Amino acid sequence: DHTQQRERGAALVEMAIIAPVLILLVFGILEFGLVFKNRLTISHSANSAARVGSTIGTDPAADLLILQAVEAGFIGAVNPSIVNYVDIYQSDAAGSKLAFNRYHWDVASACHWNPCPDPLGVPVYGNPSGWGDPSNRDVVLDGDGLDTLGVEVNYTHNWVSGVLGFGPQNWSEHARVRLEPDVFGSGP
Repeated sequence: DHTQQRERGAALVEMAIIAPVLILLVFGILEFGLVFKNRLTISHSANSAARVGSTIGTDPAADLLILQAVEAGFIGAVNPSIVNYVDIYQSDAAGSKLAFNRYHWDVASACHWNPCPDPLGVPVYGNPSGWGDPSNRDVVLDGDGLDTLGVEVNYTHNWVSGVLGFGPQNWSEHARVRLEPDVFGSGP
């Protein structure tokens, strides 16, 4: 009987030592699983939006359609309120932003983005520049090269449990594509 009590006591001590490690391991798997889910979802969203943008070219609704593609990529999988902004930008060969339009998620806006680049109203671009208006994007095969379009989605990841001791972190996912040439002359 005394031996059974010692074994139960030893099992209790072992459980007390192992339980925190097990809990940390389970929460770590949960937390990092959510990080990777959000990252992959938002990365796929940026890639899909860049592909849409590459084929739209100089369409007046280009930015709106790109933003709708971003939104379609994460709705249902990621809470849109974690998205800080989306930049639609002209990129150089190294991936740097030469000019960009910045849009913020705004559920109260008619198009869900602020400013709203809806060409049916008065389109407002995030950072007006020569390239900001989609009609100024280079889609002509004339020897000086086509523009490279980039989509950056910046978002905040909030850790669920706080067990790992991390606070909210901002991350970005980028996608860059060359604009498709307007070989049929339908551009400006």
